[in-house]
Amino acid sequence: MLRRMLWRMLALAVLAAGAVPARAAEAYQVSTISSLLAGGYDGDTTVGEMLRHGDFGLGTFNGVDGEMIVLDGQTYRATTDGLAHPVAPTELTPFAVVVPFHPQSSTAVAPGQSLDQLEVALDALPYSASRIFAARVDARFQTIQIRSEPKQNPPYRNLVEVIKTQQVVHTLNDVRGTLIGFRFPAAASSVNVAGWHFHFLSADKTRGGHVLALTTGEGLALVEEISDLRIRFPASAPASAASAESVKAVERPAVTGGQ
Repeated sequence: MLRRMLWRMLALAVLAAGAVPARAAEAYQVSTISSLLAGGYDGDTTVGEMLRHGDFGLGTFNGVDGEMIVLDGQTYRATTDGLAHPVAPTELTPFAVVVPFHPQSSTAVAPGQSLDQLEVALDALPYSASRIFAARVDARFQTIQIRSEPKQNPPYRNLVEVIKTQQVVHTLNDVRGTLIGFRFPAAASSVNVAGWHFHFLSADKTRGGHVLALTTGEGLALVEEISDLRIRFPASAPASAASAESVKAVERPAVTGGQ
């Protein structure tokens, strides 16, 4: 009962805040998904500089050394053991997207949903499919499947090959935590992942990774529509266009099992 009251109070506070006109949100992105897929794993942007532009986001680190999670202004690295570690502001990133997260509304998350079903439910909210959509989902998950990958060394292989051969998958059961998610429009497919992209951080900040699959428990989604995107392009990066097939091979690869 107390938990439900807290969820309801939070939802009302979010909706009340959304009633006040606010400046349109701007997302800040380091490099592009096309560059990352082609092996652009070296960046010149520090985590500290990135955090000047947002307190909520996701990405990776130099050499694709684990999955980046940015939540409440803190940055974590999810490693191949399924653990999450705080990151120093001096670390570099070759690809990340962050936003100063100010949710405009909230919606309850129904228990028993798959990742695809959760995405459909979020897509049904009255926000433009032509804009960036950010979602923070705080919930208990019946099960969640997360992955990370080990740091790469030059000469770099493309990301599809890295994920295909080296990703490490973990399955967590009955765990409370937060999904950090972005939905980019199809028109931005060479800039970022078209459709949804989620990372996960457990409530105790010790487990995390890129989300491959899940089953929801009771929870709450806080959402924000973002109209503007600022991109910091790297000084040097591979030239490549991101195909839908290569993005799918990285975002939702076939998984035979998890640890």
